[in-house]
Amino acid sequence: MKQQGKWALALLAAVGFQAARGDQAAGSNAVASSSWYDNLKIKGDMRYRFDDVQQEGKASYERDRIRARIGLFPKINEDVDVGIRLGTDQPVGTSNGQGNPTSNNQTLTSEDSKKPIFLDLGYIDWHPSAMKGLDLIGGKMTNPLITEGTYLWDPDVTPEGLAVKYHVDLADTVELLVNGTYQWLNQSTTSDSTKLYAGQLALNFKPSSDSHITVGGTYYNFANIQGAGVLDWQNANNAYGNSTAKKISGTTTNLLYADEFKVVEGFAEAGFDVGLPVTFYGAYSKNNDPSSNNKAYIAGVKIGQLGAPNTFLVGYDYRQVEKDVFPGALPDDDAWGGGTDGKGHKLYASYQILKNWELDLTYWITQKSIASGESETDYKHLMVDLMARF
Repeated sequence: MKQQGKWALALLAAVGFQAARGDQAAGSNAVASSSWYDNLKIKGDMRYRFDDVQQEGKASYERDRIRARIGLFPKINEDVDVGIRLGTDQPVGTSNGQGNPTSNNQTLTSEDSKKPIFLDLGYIDWHPSAMKGLDLIGGKMTNPLITEGTYLWDPDVTPEGLAVKYHVDLADTVELLVNGTYQWLNQSTTSDSTKLYAGQLALNFKPSSDSHITVGGTYYNFANIQGAGVLDWQNANNAYGNSTAKKISGTTTNLLYADEFKVVEGFAEAGFDVGLPVTFYGAYSKNNDPSSNNKAYIAGVKIGQLGAPNTFLVGYDYRQVEKDVFPGALPDDDAWGGGTDGKGHKLYASYQILKNWELDLTYWITQKSIASGESETDYKHLMVDLMARF
């Protein structure tokens, strides 16, 4: 073992010597050149959650869950960044080993079994120096669109495809924001693939250093979705609230989307400081294809901001998401169990216990199956989180 240790030390010394020689040769004044790993950031979080779910007509249940994520975010050069993040997730049923797109939670169960890890992010971000404010992104990324609340998009969804983001100051107090995405939802070799094309424009007014008003709109065009199989990561014919048609092949029945999704959204946000930061936000969406069950909205307020120990944030929103306003696989999966066809209240609070360590409480009081002719049911969900970030 001692001999092996000597060889290892000798090898490390040789590698260090060669690296030093290379750095000296790179500059005429023997100044070491910067390498990509000199600007590498490692970020992640670890969350422990207690869940309590009560649904009318079903037995209530409790569970403890964890979420662990760690990512590498190197600056490759002045124009290119990369993000790679791994996270826990929980494949179920016939999902062919795929992870849940709207969650990184792992339930504590199955005799202390090992928990699977998935690729949560993997993208390249090119922000050319010649055009300040522009980002061209490709891969599996954080949502490139401005989203008010989580009524259309679960915060854990990491879209896959291409995106463009651009911001520029039109005046000292006015900023223009332009975002777009080309997202793959289901790639097929036997029929047209299901994709999302989305464009977004917004103006951000900054009347003072501690206030802002943002207004904007988004257009979502889900291509090749009507008549396509429902988007269900579990491969279990789950439509997540959307209206469907049936396709029967022998003994197999597949659910297909009954409608197109051509969705227009308007959103607004206003923030100011009254001794504490206060933000009001809201959004309204309509799917232009079906003639009914095609609207959604959210309205909410946040007070406070986490930062130093003993700081806090409290918030509330009300949302209603009708049956066919948006593909049900994408909205927040904690509200009424996920999907569309629901309405209700979200109350939440966070407290910064110590640096990078917080306590979060969320309580949902909602109803699901709200469309005309359906049996509306109560759904309540309590989440208590301890979160450590690094």
